[in-house]
Amino acid sequence: MSVLREVGFPHKNGVKVVSDCVLTVSVRPWPFATTYASEIEAHWQNASAANPAYFNGIVHLIDDLRMAGSELHASLIRTEFKNYLYWRALGFPDAGVIDGFGCALIRSSDGQFMLAIQRPGHVNSGFVYLPSGFIDGRDVGADGTIDIGASVAREIDEEIGDAGNDLQREEGFIIVRSGAQLGFAVPFDAPMTAEAFIARVADHNARSDDPELEAIVPVGSLDDLEDLKMLPYARALLEALLVAY
Repeated sequence: MSVLREVGFPHKNGVKVVSDCVLTVSVRPWPFATTYASEIEAHWQNASAANPAYFNGIVHLIDDLRMAGSELHASLIRTEFKNYLYWRALGFPDAGVIDGFGCALIRSSDGQFMLAIQRPGHVNSGFVYLPSGFIDGRDVGADGTIDIGASVAREIDEEIGDAGNDLQREEGFIIVRSGAQLGFAVPFDAPMTAEAFIARVADHNARSDDPELEAIVPVGSLDDLEDLKMLPYARALLEALLVAY
């Protein structure tokens, strides 16, 4: 039985603006990883052989969350990437956790949201999504708190390069829940057109030995989403925002 409460946002699908995300690391184990240890290892041997770029580092998954006024509070467990990957391959069955991560919601000066496609070799390869990544040990402070804003800033630097230096962060967060995924979206304004932003990222990719992104995908209307192969949380968030705008 999941420890997650089953009533109200963020335990049901939806999108909500919050003032802050208060995230802490839990010391609780993940029983799923122990129960399926042999299956996880066999799956990992196959997955890592097929994709040598995979690295079995530490990732964090939400094992409890609640709203406290305008703030979202969550605790996250530490687990190995291979455990997450097997859970994902099974279709995210109920395992007492959800997949929580920071993501960058970037809007250009001409009103386009800057989405991305990951290159082959990455876990979200081929999907359109918001620039994002796992919460890892670099995002955890000595007191066990997680700076999700810093996590997103690191992902921006890794994925889009110096185009991120000009981004202007807005206040607050936009939380999106879609099934087993929960994104902590940090909103940014890009003081440049979509065309200029795309050119900056293309230049970054050209100068990188191993760029993460295949391309930037500008989205300015619901029609733009129609034919995109998107991760569920990204589609849910953009649909809500584009209706609002």
